[in-house]
Amino acid sequence: MPSIGAKQVLPEKITKNTITITAQNTGELGKNYFYCSNGNKCSTEQIVREYYKNNGYQVMRAEYSFWKGMFVLSFLDELYPHTLNTPNSPFFDMEFSNVSKDEFNNKIRSIRKSNLRNFINVQLIKHEQGSYIRWLDEWEIEGFKNPTEYFKSPIVQEFLAKIDNKNFCKILQHTIDDYDRNPVGTPDYIVWNNKQMIFVEVKRKTETLKPEQIEWGEFLIKNKIPYKVVRVVDK
Repeated sequence: MPSIGAKQVLPEKITKNTITITAQNTGELGKNYFYCSNGNKCSTEQIVREYYKNNGYQVMRAEYSFWKGMFVLSFLDELYPHTLNTPNSPFFDMEFSNVSKDEFNNKIRSIRKSNLRNFINVQLIKHEQGSYIRWLDEWEIEGFKNPTEYFKSPIVQEFLAKIDNKNFCKILQHTIDDYDRNPVGTPDYIVWNNKQMIFVEVKRKTETLKPEQIEWGEFLIKNKIPYKVVRVVDK
């Protein structure tokens, strides 16, 4: 067992995809650990968001709840057949075990050929004509009352227009392949400009990556999907 305080040893591919940025430390713990450029106290994630915005990137929150919602929307017809077009119906949970591999694969092939933004928006309409699904209706995300409303926002709509369908489908497939724990560990942010889109994991200088975060990082790197760990250190 490693000693307390020992530095985490990460896979070489993760280390090569790590960058460091600096910020002024407030001397406080928790969310107010740093100062943003406007002098306000802010979190490590806010520092990274500001860093990319200042470098001309769009920045979108995209961790577990985002990808869980996208997965549910993508396979809405297969996972929740009883809720479609039945407002106020009794609650039905996801029917993952009832969906065959062929059904998943057929839908992924269809998504790969689709206009992704149009496809997701049709799925959103279909969901809203049906009944409550906790992965789409239950919790607040980025100031929106639930993932359904977040997915309609301009930033998510732009993301759907920008991301390569093949990469989107690779993430869906990876979630299917290890559904018991995926998409736990997906990076905090997705950022993009006119040239590239990057999946970004945010950490302080000595903060460790969880095993599932490492696994997702390795998956993204292996599939040539740009990925960075951004560590924020004290000035």
